[in-house]
Amino acid sequence: MVKGAEQHTAEKWAKQALDRLMQDGLPTTPNNFSVYYSYYSEANPNLKMAMDLLLSQHGKLSREECEDLYRTHLGLTAEHKMLRDANAAIEAEITNVLAVIDAAATDTNKFGETLHSFSGELTTSISLGQIREAVTKVVTETRVMTQQNERLQTQLSQTTQQLTETRYNLDQVHKESETDPLTGVGNRKFFDKELLGAISEAVDNKAPLTLLMIDIDHFKKFNDTYGHLIGDQVLRLVARTLVENLKGRDIIARFGGEEFVILLPHTRIGDAEKVANQLRTSLATKQIKRRNTKETLGAITISVGATEYYPTEESDGFVARADEALYKAKQTGRNKVIAEPLTPEQIEAIKTALPRSAGDDS
Repeated sequence: MVKGAEQHTAEKWAKQALDRLMQDGLPTTPNNFSVYYSYYSEANPNLKMAMDLLLSQHGKLSREECEDLYRTHLGLTAEHKMLRDANAAIEAEITNVLAVIDAAATDTNKFGETLHSFSGELTTSISLGQIREAVTKVVTETRVMTQQNERLQTQLSQTTQQLTETRYNLDQVHKESETDPLTGVGNRKFFDKELLGAISEAVDNKAPLTLLMIDIDHFKKFNDTYGHLIGDQVLRLVARTLVENLKGRDIIARFGGEEFVILLPHTRIGDAEKVANQLRTSLATKQIKRRNTKETLGAITISVGATEYYPTEESDGFVARADEALYKAKQTGRNKVIAEPLTPEQIEAIKTALPRSAGDDS
């Protein structure tokens, strides 16, 4: 059953986390365990990438590094903190506005009573002096009402500005939570969300959708030879080159490590293959240099796997086929594009597969 499989997987991650904690000589505190469990479950892509970098540099985490990872990625994250601060700001602004509105309501009632009294006095026989006194009272109350309305208008304007800034800050934090901090492109969380949206759009519009899976050739060797700072420089250069050579509707993300993925909406596999080769050719012209000495360290090449989505296909199967095509590109020499359309057998398997229902997860 699905639940049994999920429990087994969770237990495996938990054991890996505990074993590694003891291996690294760290106390098995809830926070430390959360960091290692998230690492092995890959539930937090940004944490995994940051931890991979630290492990590759030192072989294990120090207590300070583990605490920093927890604070940054699992504790009161920037997104959660912003939500908390936003709620507090909104509540404060609403309280201020309600206070001003209550004061305005009180003054309005008082103004209404004054007008009613003035109206009653005019219907009775009163002297000119009494009329002057009543008019003066109405003028005074009118002035108070005008000032109150001005204060209310100012408060509402300030509240609107405050809520607009809060909304902007929330949007920024949300954007950052879906962005790979090293390369500036989308992260795995972003890709998973965009993939489902792109598939839904392709199905609704009966439009083609192609996926490119990209891997930097011999990246580990390059990284080990020249160091992680140069490796980071390579990743940023690849990401920037990919972005510069794509259209606005195309979706790019860092899939993990040295792998990138690109979704090409409204694109058949033949055209996607051409796009992939353009990206590969463009990158091959780039030279990596040390910034301080300008020493040329070599060129960058990539291997690419491409495949086209078939309606009713599961998203996991779609990604797996692109990954298989990438594997073939790497196994047959690298620095090439392998574009694999669906075989008749694969199409038949997709057609005959039962759609997943909500009850399957129980």
